[in-house]
Amino acid sequence: MTADLQITNAHLPDRDGLWNLVLSQGTIAAIAPAASKPSPDPSPTLDASGDLLIPGLVDGHIHLDKALLLDRHPARLGTFAEAMAETLRLKQGFTVDDIQARARRVLERAIGFGITAMRSHVEVDPTAGLRSLEALLPLREEYRWGLTLQLAVFAQEGITQQPDTLSLLRQAMALGGDVIGSAPYVDADPKANVRHIFDIAQEYDCDVDFHLDFLDDDEPLLLPFVIAETQRRGWQGRVCLGHMTKLAGLPPAELVDLAAALRDTQISILALPASDIYMMARQDTHNQRRGVAPVHRLAEQGVNVGVATNNILNLFTPFGDGDLLKICTLLAQVLQLGTTISHQRCLAMATTQAACAIGIVDYGLEVGDRADLVLLNASSVSEAVGAAPVQRTVIKAGRVVAQTRLDQQMFAPGE
Repeated sequence: MTADLQITNAHLPDRDGLWNLVLSQGTIAAIAPAASKPSPDPSPTLDASGDLLIPGLVDGHIHLDKALLLDRHPARLGTFAEAMAETLRLKQGFTVDDIQARARRVLERAIGFGITAMRSHVEVDPTAGLRSLEALLPLREEYRWGLTLQLAVFAQEGITQQPDTLSLLRQAMALGGDVIGSAPYVDADPKANVRHIFDIAQEYDCDVDFHLDFLDDDEPLLLPFVIAETQRRGWQGRVCLGHMTKLAGLPPAELVDLAAALRDTQISILALPASDIYMMARQDTHNQRRGVAPVHRLAEQGVNVGVATNNILNLFTPFGDGDLLKICTLLAQVLQLGTTISHQRCLAMATTQAACAIGIVDYGLEVGDRADLVLLNASSVSEAVGAAPVQRTVIKAGRVVAQTRLDQQMFAPGE
């Protein structure tokens, strides 16, 4: 067996001791204790020196076309209504070059952070037209060496109140969109919106990704309707839902019932804590809610859950640099995930479970899995989740594609 790369002396998240891995033809070909005899193959070797090797980070929900807009319009009120209105205005001035320039900055940083797969929502509506898709389609190929990019054609502004949107969504899918989705809660007829999206999914045989049950108003959950449509359409295992902040306010018994339905339909839930903490529960005058989907409780019930970035430095989320591991740390803090086991679950939400949520298979640290990996300057999962270490070596398809090193100097008095 000819190896692309051998990794020696690595800690692994779910195994004691140090381990050696052989990567060949873009997959993990062998895993053995470090004490065993190393392969005589003369392939390149990366000595982990006891650092932690994890599956590549997977950012399953981000908006590349809306990233890095805060300098154009800083928040004045900080509300969701302001974010929607002003971003719609900014979209009028989007060009292919502008979108590509901002997206490249995010993608290159993402690769450096160890994100080896990503799903970006791509706005398609009468205002944006197809410009975002035209900008991002070439980048999907351009950055394939470092990151697998899925493009989710996305109706942000509603469908039923904008009849031209349906035609544009179909054009976008025909041009090469990977996934179809929308934000039904901004539509005048949310259920019709959901049905339209499933119709397109069936036409193009693609997965579905909704922004769902996000606004903290008194409107009933749309989740039961989406679950019913998933069953009716036979789309089990092909639906992902982002935000889902309303689940944080449900009584435990009701959450358990919904979790059973989610598990049975194999619907995945992605928490987006950086955005949701910022936007939710603004009307609470005391005992303010966290506003983050209780993915840890859903995971206990067997639901596939994950965590993702959503937005970076725009009106919806005026923070962030795109480091998903920092978002993982934030999720652990907000949901009070402090035990070793909960840290392992949290890391899985940013790696293997996030991969499952966006339909990526053979992803993890088993023989036969994709050789998409990140070596972190940490000795344990708790250290990685707790501190999001800066030093990282990123491997995509068995090849080192990025390295980040920390250069720190101390200058004590008199030196």
